[in-house]
Amino acid sequence: MTSIAERAHAAAVFIRHTMAVSPHGRWRGEEHARTAVRLAATLGLGLDQITTEPDWLRRRTTPGEPVLATATCPQTAEKYVFLARFPVYDDEAFELLGPCPECAALVPIATIRNLADLGDRLAQGPLRHEECDSETGAPDTFHTDQAHTDTCRYGEAL
Repeated sequence: MTSIAERAHAAAVFIRHTMAVSPHGRWRGEEHARTAVRLAATLGLGLDQITTEPDWLRRRTTPGEPVLATATCPQTAEKYVFLARFPVYDDEAFELLGPCPECAALVPIATIRNLADLGDRLAQGPLRHEECDSETGAPDTFHTDQAHTDTCRYGEAL
């Protein structure tokens, strides 16, 4: 077991290194690195179990483009995909992505602020139609997410 100081130092080194080698530039590299560090801390995982990539689907031209972060369980190798919609804000919740019950696209199915939030969502199983139709079942961003197919009844019609 490593000390808090050693883990903090490793996180700082990881951020500096990621910024320096990022193919997306220094600032996007920092957003990706900080997203990985924050998700690893939230889930109690090592940084080697988190990967990040740009979210080309939800891309925008303002600072803090969305980041997709994938966490891999060290025991089962199961993968969970999270969206950091505004990675420049450390207090923003992650959104767990999962299949839409209508179109099967990966859309936000839960707001994750801590490990217990993830546990609650996983205990409920896949998102169901009745959860999508209720005001408390799916996250606020579910209906407006760009990943829904054009024919999905849950996607926002433009």
